[in-house]
Amino acid sequence: MKFENGYVSLEVKGYERQYKLHQLNEDFFNWQLQTRAKGLKVFLGVEKGVPNFSPHTVVMSTYSEKTEFGINSCIKGLGLVPKDEYLEDLSKKALGLIELAREKGINETFKERVQFLLELYEKPEIFNKNVLSSIEMYYKRSYQNVLEDPRATLLFYDQMSGYSIMFNVVVQLVPREDPFYRYVTAIHDLFHVPKDPKIKIDRYEFAYKFWPIEAYDKTPGPKASSQIF
Repeated sequence: MKFENGYVSLEVKGYERQYKLHQLNEDFFNWQLQTRAKGLKVFLGVEKGVPNFSPHTVVMSTYSEKTEFGINSCIKGLGLVPKDEYLEDLSKKALGLIELAREKGINETFKERVQFLLELYEKPEIFNKNVLSSIEMYYKRSYQNVLEDPRATLLFYDQMSGYSIMFNVVVQLVPREDPFYRYVTAIHDLFHVPKDPKIKIDRYEFAYKFWPIEAYDKTPGPKASSQIF
């Protein structure tokens, strides 16, 4: 996989393919930030309602020629990622809060950890609009398919508003030593602090970096399936 001049080049099934990279569209980006922030405020008790996890939960579909039907879909937890220059500092702060939770108690430090996330999502200018993220936890069909063909789709659906969007993406596997990996895994465990202190933050082999190539409006209505970019 090679990145150059706003394009990504990769070899799939013996053929060289090149795709233009795109930034996340503003509607999606704002929906991500605003919905996440509102959910965190509900957790903190400053707003009423129930948290909406739709921005975090995505259907990831991958392809393989080794199976009868080819397509495999799964549910992934997905996140936004800050720009490269912020990753190390934010990772250290998140790891510090995880250690604090292990020392003082997960329930006792819940609001402090949620406040950290809320302050993060209230700063749209720090986020990298070129990528989305997840973690490979199980190394089963999605992982095997991505090794064969790193192209995938990500389908979002907001069960509260009906908003839906699909991205065609190129999937990059990011190893442990990368700051991107450290941030993604730290933020995951910040919200889901492992109860056992022996469980390491870097227990997963790879983080996923999703590069948007195409986007389609999937909200039911007259614009359904229209291309956004």
